[in-house]
Amino acid sequence: LFETFNDKMLVVYLFVLKYNDFINCRKTYGTEEALTMLEAHLFTNICDCPGSTVTSLATAWLRSASATSQTIRKLIQKGLVTRVNSKEDAKVFFLHPTNRGQLVSDMHKRYDVLDIIKTMKSLRHVLTEEEIDTMFKGLRAFGELLKRQ
Repeated sequence: LFETFNDKMLVVYLFVLKYNDFINCRKTYGTEEALTMLEAHLFTNICDCPGSTVTSLATAWLRSASATSQTIRKLIQKGLVTRVNSKEDAKVFFLHPTNRGQLVSDMHKRYDVLDIIKTMKSLRHVLTEEEIDTMFKGLRAFGELLKRQ
């Protein structure tokens, strides 16, 4: 029984390992600024919702406030984000993109759109549209399962 289950789950394990490498690899997204996928997407959230806080971003990305804070510090050091302390609570600060940061975010969005189109075209060579929809449905269900554990 273990071998049967393990063979099926090995597909998931290997995918997770490959995808983990993929999201942690630094890319330039068409700019000179090399970012990981998480940095780029956290950063895009800041650009799309100026005034976000570390707590709101950590919640949205299912990360700890500490880990999110480390990522934000890197974005600040790169000159992509600024922080403004709250007048009501000194522990809270609001995040805003710099002008350069907004440009990097826009380039990342263009890169992502083209990359997603390319990925979907590649998937359509081996999967039907219905199978792709089922794959995404399965990933959402698996993600929900993991959140409950």
